[in-house]
Amino acid sequence: MKLSPRTFRIQWDVHAWAGVIASLFLFVIFFCGIFALFREELEVWQEPAFHVAPPHGQPPSFDALLARVKQLGPMPTGSHVGFLTHEETRLVTAYLFEPKETRVLWMDPVTGAVLPERSRLSSELYWMHFFYRVPWGMELTGVVSVAMLVVLVSGLVIHLKDLRQQWWRFRPGMKLRFSSSDAHKVLGVFGLPFTAMLGWTGAVLCLAALVGQGFTATVFDGNPNRVTELRGYTQPVRTAAGREAPMLSLDELVSRARAAVPGAEGTPRYVDFQLQGDANAWAAIYFQMAPLGADHFAFMDAVSGEPFGTSIETSTPTFFLERVFFDLHAAHYGGLLLKPLYALLALAMCAVLITGNLIWLERRDARRAHWGNRLLERLTVGVSAGLAFASSVYFTANRALPWEAARRGDWEFGLFLGAWGFAVVMALVPGLSSRRVGIGLCGAASALFVGVLASDVALREVNLFTALARGLPSVFLAELLLCALALGCGGLAWGLARKRPAEVLPERMEEAPTPSRASA
Repeated sequence: MKLSPRTFRIQWDVHAWAGVIASLFLFVIFFCGIFALFREELEVWQEPAFHVAPPHGQPPSFDALLARVKQLGPMPTGSHVGFLTHEETRLVTAYLFEPKETRVLWMDPVTGAVLPERSRLSSELYWMHFFYRVPWGMELTGVVSVAMLVVLVSGLVIHLKDLRQQWWRFRPGMKLRFSSSDAHKVLGVFGLPFTAMLGWTGAVLCLAALVGQGFTATVFDGNPNRVTELRGYTQPVRTAAGREAPMLSLDELVSRARAAVPGAEGTPRYVDFQLQGDANAWAAIYFQMAPLGADHFAFMDAVSGEPFGTSIETSTPTFFLERVFFDLHAAHYGGLLLKPLYALLALAMCAVLITGNLIWLERRDARRAHWGNRLLERLTVGVSAGLAFASSVYFTANRALPWEAARRGDWEFGLFLGAWGFAVVMALVPGLSSRRVGIGLCGAASALFVGVLASDVALREVNLFTALARGLPSVFLAELLLCALALGCGGLAWGLARKRPAEVLPERMEEAPTPSRASA
């Protein structure tokens, strides 16, 4: 594929500028995406009370759970409570939706034990994947995903002519500029199908609500319910009748919901009980989702026991398409081996982003004479290495803070943000070498991850070596993830500290052809 000098320059500028602008956001998305992949496993790991193997063939009784919640405090008529089950443990999360706040309780349906939420590590890292705590964070993630698609297409156009030659070429002994260029292209080519799929599905899922608002304003005369119906997310709206009425048990409602929806089986993943004790009380029963398959749920009248809405009636092609996109994006198919593969590819994309910024800086300003290039280099180190360091601090805080401490989850998250901010500030200090800061942050992250693993082995009955024998594969996978992070951060620190040979390649072996050669 031969490009004219003008076309090559346009494609190069689009690729470089879009990549540099979106790179730091994309690094956060991909790095936190690794934790999002293992969210359920980390939910079990982060709370030692979960380290009990789930009993086989003993589904939880939602009536017993509701009775236990009522023992903890008054539940007036019209109360709203939800129960979320966890496949990998017998624990159930109870959400009490109160006027001023939502209380979260962790419940053991076998022993009746109740714990307050003591850690949000898994949830916060999952939400960070799409900047949930940032205003318009979901939409920002969608826009960044579109930018990534632009980078992929322009990069493919630039390197298509030399793709066969550059596919396998990696020269780690060369100067950092050339070894980074090789790594950028090799990892980018091998990860291209994966990255394109993630970019497309991520853009569709994150921008769906914004696109829906556009359709609401331009096509449906400002009626958002029409878009909600087309997307298959219609929710019933029932107001309190203002009088009490006897209700069926929750377990009976679950049984009737299972019979009302063909294909619904097993323990529900979520039971949402609204208007408790009122004549219009109802429950939404959501069953476990099969990978790349249909969703199964039913809305049940808690007094009559009759369904007044099911997934069969509300399902739409758009809902099914979004569901397939979500399963592809979150690796909800292909079995357990797919998650580590996704995580490995996500780490490869983190390397592509960092090497891309390095190539940009080396080509434009090798001596970092301009303040803008110095700022980009230091921000790249602070955001990327700082996020790895902050994550290690988060895991360390989970194990180090007293379990009985008030607002323990807030303290954990605050230490995570504080460590990340500290790392960025350190990287921006003019007197410190950004390379040395990167080495220090990665080395400290590796040491902290190793410390967490060592403390679990020394102090906890369930750890890397005993989790499988005790029937807790989730804890084993979480500890294995920490091992990978410790090795990765340690290896990166060692690689940055290693002295590279001062060999310089001839000009004809530069990583990107000049416009005149591109047209040859």
